[in-house]
Amino acid sequence: MKKSETEQQLNSTMSLQQPKLAKSWLIRCICIVLAWLCLGIGSLGIIVPGLPTFDFYFLAAIFAAKGSAKLHHWIVSNRFIAPILQHWQHHRKLQMRVKILSLLSMSFAAILMIMTIPHPWAVGIVIMIMVCVQCWIWFRS
Repeated sequence: MKKSETEQQLNSTMSLQQPKLAKSWLIRCICIVLAWLCLGIGSLGIIVPGLPTFDFYFLAAIFAAKGSAKLHHWIVSNRFIAPILQHWQHHRKLQMRVKILSLLSMSFAAILMIMTIPHPWAVGIVIMIMVCVQCWIWFRS
C-alpha cells in the first residue's frame, strides 16, 4: 500500500516521544479503556457543540502512551488527529481554524442552552466556564 505525500510528511516530521508503558497490566488495561473512551468522546465533540475535541484527543494520546504502544502510534500517526497534536507539541498553541471552530461551537452551545434550559444560574455557570476556556485558547501565546 502506497503512502500519500501527507502521510509521509507526517511520519517524517513526527518527533513525538516514544510511549513509556505502565508496569502494571491493570493500569495498562485501564489506560487503554480510557484512551478509547477519550477518542470516542473527542470524535463525538466534532459534531456536538460545546464538547471539546482537542482536549479528549490529547488525553487519549496520554492514556495510550501509558497503555499501548500500538494504540499510541495509531493516534499520533492518524491523519486527522496527528496534525493537531504535532502543532501543539511544536508551538504550544492551537491552529487558528481550531480556535475559530471552538468559538463557533461554544457560541452555538451557549445560545442553545439559553433558549432551552430553564435554570439561568446553571446556564450562567456553564457560560462563564466557556468564556474562561475561550480566553485561555485565544490569549495563549
